[in-house]
Amino acid sequence: MVVQQPYGVYGYRFQDPPELPIYQLFATGCQEVTDQDYYWDGMKRIDGPLYLFQYTLSGFGHFRLGAETHEIHAGTAFLAEIPGDHHYCLPSSSDHWTFYFVLIRQQHLQGLWKELLQIIGIAPSFEPSSAVVRTLQRLYTEARSNRIHNSYQASSLVYGLMMELLQSSTAQQQEKESWPQPIQQAAAFMEAEFHRLQSLDDVAGAAGLSKYYFTRMFTQTTGITPMDYVTKLRIERAVQLLRTSPLSVEEIAYAVGFASGSYFSKVFRSRVGFPPADFRLAKELPSIDRLQFD
Repeated sequence: MVVQQPYGVYGYRFQDPPELPIYQLFATGCQEVTDQDYYWDGMKRIDGPLYLFQYTLSGFGHFRLGAETHEIHAGTAFLAEIPGDHHYCLPSSSDHWTFYFVLIRQQHLQGLWKELLQIIGIAPSFEPSSAVVRTLQRLYTEARSNRIHNSYQASSLVYGLMMELLQSSTAQQQEKESWPQPIQQAAAFMEAEFHRLQSLDDVAGAAGLSKYYFTRMFTQTTGITPMDYVTKLRIERAVQLLRTSPLSVEEIAYAVGFASGSYFSKVFRSRVGFPPADFRLAKELPSIDRLQFD
């Protein structure tokens, strides 16, 4: 359960070494708004470019992005890019909106922010006891207690929040027992048949869905496409065979479902960082008997 902190807003303007990839904290706060005049237009703000993460503790507000409006209730956050075609406000139907927020400079964060939007969307939900909310609360508490004294401390706190956001969504995606039954069936089918799968039609059939609907549903549930899931299974099995079997690289490629040794080597290197032969010999890297992939 999150313990609500006293209200306040704290800003930072550290002079960062330009050569270092410092994540720049611009401001953080905990606020309660009750005035119907509370309104921010993302196209009219002059403090950008910034990224905003705002998490509701109680009450609710409206967040509009483009033509779509979201009600941001307790336990829900929104992500916004400033400047941007959005606005957020306290609607007439809400008597208050209490929230934490963090504003971050965009420098060095563009790729990570884009990844977050793809994985968790613009209006994700988090339990008050979640690591994301605890990390958000800690960041605010450090600011309120005047314990953020330099850009390195600020960057570390921002990085921690970003990692918790990514990790929480991944953890939710990886809880197979929470997956819809058709997706669980498809995953079990792929885990048993990955070495001989030729197309998605068979997998979709095992899930009782059309190929296109299945692909969309599987990706939304797990965070990766069905073929990425199959590739993950094949590479994990290939790692075991490279360490424990006398099979050649070519034979292992066929054994785990690749059409050729050369394509297997290309995919293996892209996922593991080394060619299969070097991995087998533990050449210039530690001996690893098992690898796990997201």
